[in-house]
Amino acid sequence: MESPDMRRLTWSIHNHSDSPMTLMLARLPDTPRQSVASCTVDPAPHTTTDDAWLVSVPPGSRAGLRAEVLVHRPDPARATPELSEAERARYTASTALVPLSESIHAEALRLAGDRTEPEEIARAFFDELVGDRYRYTWPTGDLGAEAMLWDRSGDCGAYAFLFVAWCRAMGIPARTVFGTWATGRLQAHAWAEFHVAGTGWLPVDPSFGWLTAHQRWPAKSREAVEGSFGDLPGERIVFSHDAEFPLPDGLDLPAAPEAAAGGRNSKTSWDGTMLMAGRRVRWGAETLAGRVPYLQPAYPIYPDGNADARVTLGSWLVETPRTRLLAKIGYVLCALAALLLPFLARESANPVTSVLVVGAVVLFEVWLIASRRSVLIPAATLVGLLGFMTQNLLT
Repeated sequence: MESPDMRRLTWSIHNHSDSPMTLMLARLPDTPRQSVASCTVDPAPHTTTDDAWLVSVPPGSRAGLRAEVLVHRPDPARATPELSEAERARYTASTALVPLSESIHAEALRLAGDRTEPEEIARAFFDELVGDRYRYTWPTGDLGAEAMLWDRSGDCGAYAFLFVAWCRAMGIPARTVFGTWATGRLQAHAWAEFHVAGTGWLPVDPSFGWLTAHQRWPAKSREAVEGSFGDLPGERIVFSHDAEFPLPDGLDLPAAPEAAAGGRNSKTSWDGTMLMAGRRVRWGAETLAGRVPYLQPAYPIYPDGNADARVTLGSWLVETPRTRLLAKIGYVLCALAALLLPFLARESANPVTSVLVVGAVVLFEVWLIASRRSVLIPAATLVGLLGFMTQNLLT
């Protein structure tokens, strides 16, 4: 019997451009909280790096990933109590999204006060971000720690970048985490981790902490806020650790130039660009200071610069054994409804009953179409039911 903690991840991306695309796709990691039971990429990767697979996607073609991931409580045996020198250097570095500027340093020192233990310092940063001085907004104006510090508002990525920047400014190794909630379609999320020697990586979710701290139920939200530091509320799947990955060997993209002051990322339209770290990056055609911005779970690379604005993060669906079972039951019920409704309507003296029954089935069909990957069966049944309802009302 399949474990109730098993999640099936199905992801795909379509190369709408007339140019070939090289896809930099995150290699799903095993972590203390997740185990990758299986993972298949199509087309097969032609190159593997430490963090990603490289996949060639011809014009007009698709690439996809199917994985089964077990999400579970933290496994202490998988902890990383000590970091190598290379890892420490990576996770304390100053980058475009996490700049260790004078303003970042000054604020980190102010918040840390006389605290000396990494966990106490990180807690002070977390408490600041979930308080009243910052505000969650989506989408963020300019993605990055520096902009978050000055604007005091941003999305989950902005919260994570600022937390990481403060930690690194105090010499505490920290990294962003990009992933998804472990159910539903396109439930993208970002959070952070900081490292404590002898213990390992500890998760922090400042944006979720802020959202729960500012909801209407103080007793419930206080408990949820506490759960966002050192633990993770809700089930998630990790796509990648950290941000700003080096371009693979043999590939070259220009760096995005400095953007004009001001501007925001749009909530209602996507023009193929994203404002981050003071630069308006053409997605897939430019880099952020010579690096791939982040992998959630992929970044399309068009060496000739002919990127299509419709190519973004791709699309994914995370299913649990329960949601798959409910969907199968739903298909069976809809098929039975399609067979039985003509007989029910014929025997009914009140056509309103038929309308109500058909309407209920239609609502269920709409839910199936909105939540399921395959729409052919429910769409066909929906069309048939609507046709029957129309005929029943006109005769």
